[in-house]
Amino acid sequence: MILYIFIGVCLLIWLVEFLFRIPKISNLSNKYVLITGCDSGFGNELAIQLDGKGIHVIASCLTEKARNELGSSLSQRSSAILMNVADHGSVQEALNKVREIIPKSEGLWGLVNNAGIGGYGGAMEWWSRDEYKRVLDVNLFGLIDVTKVFTPMLKQGRGRIVNVASICGRVVIPEAGYCISKFGVECFSDEIRVQLKAFGISVCIIEPGFFRTSLTDGFFAPVRAKWAELSPETRQEFGGQEVLESRIARVSKSLDSLPSRDTGKVVNSMEHALTAKYPKKRYSVGYDAKLYFIPLSYMPSVVTDFLFRL
Repeated sequence: MILYIFIGVCLLIWLVEFLFRIPKISNLSNKYVLITGCDSGFGNELAIQLDGKGIHVIASCLTEKARNELGSSLSQRSSAILMNVADHGSVQEALNKVREIIPKSEGLWGLVNNAGIGGYGGAMEWWSRDEYKRVLDVNLFGLIDVTKVFTPMLKQGRGRIVNVASICGRVVIPEAGYCISKFGVECFSDEIRVQLKAFGISVCIIEPGFFRTSLTDGFFAPVRAKWAELSPETRQEFGGQEVLESRIARVSKSLDSLPSRDTGKVVNSMEHALTAKYPKKRYSVGYDAKLYFIPLSYMPSVVTDFLFRL
């Protein structure tokens, strides 16, 4: 009897929250949203999807080629601009461009910090300080810089910040730089969510599980290149070529089976964070995130250490 009551209460809570999250904000056609990292992947898909919903999208890309290709896919209400989030001068130039696009009477409704790069597989000793810094400059410090620069416009629009973290910001997958940066994104987001609430700004975190994107494709090329640079003594210390190929084969098998190709789940979560009247604070996206990594994040460290040694 107690079990049935417990299940009923859980279902009731789930239903109430589900209904609570359905209402959308009004006047979407008057909203301006800036998205970083729109060259490909989630950012590219989100820009096209929001543009199709009538929102004024300002999609930033790293390369001229990507900007031109995306710009041709957007309507006249939206724009594609250049921005390198790791370069403060480029971020300032993007700010000036956004100010030209958005009417002075309007503020910025949404900032989606999506730009990111992958880390490096292999042992910590293999990778230099500069290689760690390269990942952190884009994934963490770039995100912080963009947020700081555009916060005054967000205050004017009493808008929303959507930061794309990762399930790797909750559970560490051995990889140089990436998880460190995503743990930092989680921490920074929690910090500013409290600080900016007084200005009417909401902060949401997107935590995708493993999805097939440019970050998962070509994962092993840098590992093999770095392995070739190591001294024979170092390669032998880590088990030699046979051990490397064995580990690559095991990880490759996981990357072939684990990542979902339905990237629309992540994009829809981003859209909900921007358009829902009552958005969630965190969106854990994907069955692997919800059923494996989130529960795993609450496990004792000895459990996660054992699983990642397998």
